[in-house]
Amino acid sequence: MDVFLDKKTSIFLIKSMKTPRKEIARALRYMQDYKIKKESMIMEYKKFNNQYVIRIVWAKMLEKAPSIMEYKKFNNQYVIRIDKGEEICAKLKEVAQKENIKLAYLTGIGAAGKVTAGVFDTKEKVFKGHTWEGDLEIVSIGGNINTMNGETYTHFHISVADEAGNVYGGHLTEAVISGTGELVLTEIEGTVDRKFDEEIGLNLFEF
Repeated sequence: MDVFLDKKTSIFLIKSMKTPRKEIARALRYMQDYKIKKESMIMEYKKFNNQYVIRIVWAKMLEKAPSIMEYKKFNNQYVIRIDKGEEICAKLKEVAQKENIKLAYLTGIGAAGKVTAGVFDTKEKVFKGHTWEGDLEIVSIGGNINTMNGETYTHFHISVADEAGNVYGGHLTEAVISGTGELVLTEIEGTVDRKFDEEIGLNLFEF
């Protein structure tokens, strides 16, 4: 087990060929010298071939424990709060996969610090995007979640305004929350898949 500690950020990176569960247990024992309790652990890991790279952040050592997205279901709707530092597209996909949502539409507002969005060039058949950073109010965000080849597929558009009142937007690629995100995801009974259309160059609804 290789363990690397960044003392400024209090982040441990563990590189190992063992299973994550065993390595986390070993990491916890290894970190006893730092007198940190398990309850303050926030863990992420990703597999690369036969290796797991594990990222452990100890909330107790941070100035403030990071917030984590929360949501609640009301009938066929999910009211979602996305917190500072979290990315909207990734978090909505996480909800859809966890709740097994196959078809839904989105509305919402919030505040973001970084947004990447763009337009589809119908001649070149590629998306051309732009990134805006700073204090940005999410004027609106909308779109849908469905499936493509049985996998979760997200398609969102966004409009954001800066301090001067300039509004930007387009097809959403990334939006990192700076304040909060207040979203409502409405589930629709049924399924709609997608299929790539060579003439258009996009993944279109397939009924």
